[in-house]
Amino acid sequence: MPTRKTLLVADDSRAVVDALATAFEASAWDVVTAADGEEVFRRLAEARPDALLVDVYMPRLNGADVCRVVKGHPQWKKAYLVLMSSRISDGELEMYRRIGADHLLKKPFEPAVALALIEAAVKA
Repeated sequence: MPTRKTLLVADDSRAVVDALATAFEASAWDVVTAADGEEVFRRLAEARPDALLVDVYMPRLNGADVCRVVKGHPQWKKAYLVLMSSRISDGELEMYRRIGADHLLKKPFEPAVALALIEAAVKA
């Protein structure tokens, strides 16, 4: 039996978190959630996720800062990290790639889109 994968979803919108958690849990993922950027790091220490879905615009620490720290950390840098935002300029897109984001999803999107993207990226 394959090992269950773990996803960390970070967004200050409870509706977004709930929709993504429901989709991933239905596909046999363990899901850990965070409501702001600071909480991401508490959850990372506990969960060691295989992938992260992180909103760019969150309180306390934004998604770009979370991405920089995660991708610069020896224990976390291999996790597949997807930033999510409803506002993305071409300049921001390039900056997010430079700091290590593996992918960027423009909101709104269907949870199935995120699920397919992440499952393809973190195949066992």
